[in-house]
Amino acid sequence: MGKAEVKLAGMGEIVFARGAGVLGCIGLGSCVGALLYEPRTQAAALAHVMLPDAQESDAFSQPGKYATTALPALLRTLDTPPALAARLKAILIGGGELFQNRSQALRIGERNVETLQRLLRELRIEVVFEHILGSSGRSFEFDVATGLIRVRAVGGAPMEKDLSAALGILRRAA
Repeated sequence: MGKAEVKLAGMGEIVFARGAGVLGCIGLGSCVGALLYEPRTQAAALAHVMLPDAQESDAFSQPGKYATTALPALLRTLDTPPALAARLKAILIGGGELFQNRSQALRIGERNVETLQRLLRELRIEVVFEHILGSSGRSFEFDVATGLIRVRAVGGAPMEKDLSAALGILRRAA
């Protein structure tokens, strides 16, 4: 069996896969990998969110960069109107504070997580997995076909979790 195609979302980018493939982010510090999964179409879209609120200058050219524009862009990518968003499932990875002595006003990782969680609640999208906050950077890969997620935190052991049941992925007999 061949290796699934891996699509990594760079800062501010959005990547998409349907049926098969692996989506992920490398080196998330205060950034958050926000992934939405559509069980009916077995499609996933991932944004590498850098900041909580959009700056007018590049909100349209790079909607994945900001929490407030990333979620609507992910819905468009999955062809899901906001009224039907509740059928989606969400995964959030990242939002760490790597620089502990910074001003409380900055807290970008925490603000990214808070903004994404609030927007997901407003859309009634269930968060089925989070690996968020703390003080370490992370990388992750999500297998769209199997629902398996692998998270590597700096200084920690790699972690793997099967999210197939939470995502409504039916296992195929081998």
